[in-house]
Amino acid sequence: MFSRLRTFLIPLGQMTLMASFLAVPACRTPSWCPTRALRCVPQVADMAAPYYWSQSASPGAADSVPVSDSSPAAEQRRDALVQPTAYREPEDTTESANPFQLSPILPGADTPPLKVPRATDKELAESQRAEIFAELYPMITGAPYVPAAAPDEALGAMGLDQLQQLAREHHPSLRAAAAAVEGARGRMIQAGLPPNPQMGYQADTVRTAFTDGYHGGYIQQTIVTAQKLGLAAQAAAWDHANACLELQRTWYTVVSEVRRQYFHALTARQRLQLAEALSELSQRAYAAQIELVKAGEAAAYEPLQLRVLTTQARASIIQAQQESVAAWRALAAATGVPSMAAAPLEGNIECPVPEIDYEYAATHLLSTHTDVKIARNTICKERTLVELADRTPIPNIDVGVVLQRDYTFTPGTMTYNLMVGGEIPLFDRNQGNRIAKRADMAEACRRVTETENHLLARLAPAFARYEANRQLATSFRNDALRDQVRAYRGVYQRYHTDPTGISYNDIIVAQQTLAATLTQYLGILDAQWQGAVDVGELLQVNDIFALGPPEGQSIEVTANDSPPSLP
Repeated sequence: MFSRLRTFLIPLGQMTLMASFLAVPACRTPSWCPTRALRCVPQVADMAAPYYWSQSASPGAADSVPVSDSSPAAEQRRDALVQPTAYREPEDTTESANPFQLSPILPGADTPPLKVPRATDKELAESQRAEIFAELYPMITGAPYVPAAAPDEALGAMGLDQLQQLAREHHPSLRAAAAAVEGARGRMIQAGLPPNPQMGYQADTVRTAFTDGYHGGYIQQTIVTAQKLGLAAQAAAWDHANACLELQRTWYTVVSEVRRQYFHALTARQRLQLAEALSELSQRAYAAQIELVKAGEAAAYEPLQLRVLTTQARASIIQAQQESVAAWRALAAATGVPSMAAAPLEGNIECPVPEIDYEYAATHLLSTHTDVKIARNTICKERTLVELADRTPIPNIDVGVVLQRDYTFTPGTMTYNLMVGGEIPLFDRNQGNRIAKRADMAEACRRVTETENHLLARLAPAFARYEANRQLATSFRNDALRDQVRAYRGVYQRYHTDPTGISYNDIIVAQQTLAATLTQYLGILDAQWQGAVDVGELLQVNDIFALGPPEGQSIEVTANDSPPSLP
């Protein structure tokens, strides 16, 4: 009974085991995948079924129970079925079989596969290996030399004060504004001058009773009454004062542009130094990675990734050189001397930016800005013109004297005539001009508030840019830069000590992140100084570095109405 049951169960077990092997799916890995060529784990299912049938077909196989074989021969057979994955260049296949195949229309798609001699290949001489590696991994040449990007040290370093003095002496906008001041002064003088007297020859009653009549000369003078000349001169004096304020405003505009371009030039030169340092770092990493490939400790494609970064770093140098040249040219144009040769600049873009209190800045802005003063002077001018319009109907006095000789009889005699008169304000009493001048004065009064609001509207975003970038610069300088430098060093050191514990891509990412962080930091430094210059232009300070004094001191703001001295 037991033997019959055994005869039934053994074929049933064989069928069950066969069904389980048949249920294992065959390898679905595509033929183009490297793991298929390396006999990946799913390939074991394709080999397991024939192996089982070959074993079960042998005599007595049905009666044997499979056990785990730990002999060395069995271990080798199992290792032959499953092999570890290693780097291998993909075989050339058609685009339809390989979805990662580059399209032939892409630039560089026709590049041949990378073929690197193995470190164990003893047939190649050392010189041949060196030539092959030099051809596969050529070194990147340095950026071209740009003379305009290298300042002439013999010219001496130029500071911000020297650049501002150059602008004071040579900028055409200041000369034009100074000419406008002189023109306003002339109009002020002219407005207060009385009218000139009139003189002439006069003959009367000629040929009356066949005589020569009266012959002689006359003189006439218009006497302006009610101090109208003084009022006109006073109104013109306000125009002269506003012209002086406009000259002062032009000076602050010019000097602010000089400061703006000065800090931009400092940033551009610092960015050029950063690009050169990053390029040197990329070159060293690229050369070190080539040595690892020669020693068989790195994949052949890894130096190519670093070579791409090195090429990008070289491109950054070229771009930074041109930015430095453009920044200097813009700075020279801002000073009014566009042909000035490139010279070293004093100062550091990383110097501490002054701290500014918004409320204090807003108070000084409304009390000292030239636009506010011009608006207030305009009110005084319009008030004077209103008074002048009210006095205009008062008639001026015209006085005339005629001195003649009477030739109507013999021997004749000297005679004179007197004339005194003026205009009678019967119809035209200057009604329209009086209404218009009062409307102009009302408009001027509203203009003060409008000017103050406009200045505050300009101060708000300028201060926001300044404050945001100042805080960002402090955060980057104290936290982000140090952390990123430490992270980059740690990643690279770990890659050399424990290559299996970290991916090579982590080094690439760390280097790119470090470069991006440094570039962003320079952009923040430039932005914070540009914001400080914008605030300084609104506050109209003579020294940008004294914009934010220590606590307890006031901001130094020039409040003089007189314009800066010009040649």
